[in-house]
Amino acid sequence: MRTLGLLRTVSKIVKKWLREASLILRNSLTQYLKEFMRHIAITNTSSEHTADAYYRDVSQFLEFIGSHNVLEVDDKLAYSYLNELYESGLSSASVARKISSLRSFYKFLQQNYGALANPFIHIKIRKQSRKLPQFLMFDEIEKLLLSCDDSNLGIRNQILIELMYACGLRVSEVCNLKCKDIDTSERVVRVIGKGNKERILFYYDALNPKLMNYLNVVRPKLSKTGEDFVFVNGQGKPLTTRGVQYILEKQSEKAGLKINVHPHMLRHSFATHLLDNGASLRIVQELLGHESLSTTQIYTHVSMKRIKDAYDEAMKNLPLD
Repeated sequence: MRTLGLLRTVSKIVKKWLREASLILRNSLTQYLKEFMRHIAITNTSSEHTADAYYRDVSQFLEFIGSHNVLEVDDKLAYSYLNELYESGLSSASVARKISSLRSFYKFLQQNYGALANPFIHIKIRKQSRKLPQFLMFDEIEKLLLSCDDSNLGIRNQILIELMYACGLRVSEVCNLKCKDIDTSERVVRVIGKGNKERILFYYDALNPKLMNYLNVVRPKLSKTGEDFVFVNGQGKPLTTRGVQYILEKQSEKAGLKINVHPHMLRHSFATHLLDNGASLRIVQELLGHESLSTTQIYTHVSMKRIKDAYDEAMKNLPLD
């Protein structure tokens, strides 16, 4: 009986120790992640959406390793996680992003917490086929704009969509756009894009009176916070990226478009239509704010595909047998 009692006591002590050890480990992991996110906020100029992706990617990996010491993860465990990602059905692009996040996380751990190695530094991702960007035809852009009603929010939606298309804006850029960034006398828009770099953009003359009406008449009726953001929601607060996505989904339904319209599709349409109408690749690169010309060149493939499709359609009707 005395032996049994001793075993129970030891068992309780071990369980308590395990619980405490687990709590210490979890607190350490939380601290590492918290400090990493602070580091990202200070050193990274990307969008809030990108920061969210870092947080999700690292949190998911920490769940995967469980009680394993995060500072002692080796290549074998890293490759096990890579296989787990592929087996979950993720695309190569999504896997590549997650591995990139973890490379950054372990670089941070090496520099600040003495991690033994960066187990993700040599991991190679399966090469992915590059998809051609989706874009809208010009008549689809028109349908999208005409689907907006003449209410204050409807006018806001129309100007939002048309300005994104006219300037090739990223969704984060349009959400952060302020009234002081628009010069209607010169038809110029100033945006701060990726890498905190400034871009000077232009919009066509036909948009100007509509934009001025929105800024001077409609927007003051919607804005309630006193902030300078150009686009606000129904509560008068700055429009979010999710809000822009929702607006496009609803307007594309109203317009009867049979495709899922997302904000970046307007940027793709802007670039494709410029190239189709004779703009040089260099000009489009500048307007989009691409670091490398190779990034912009994907749009030439879109334009060439349209030319080839038109050629094939015309040639199949000719008596060539």
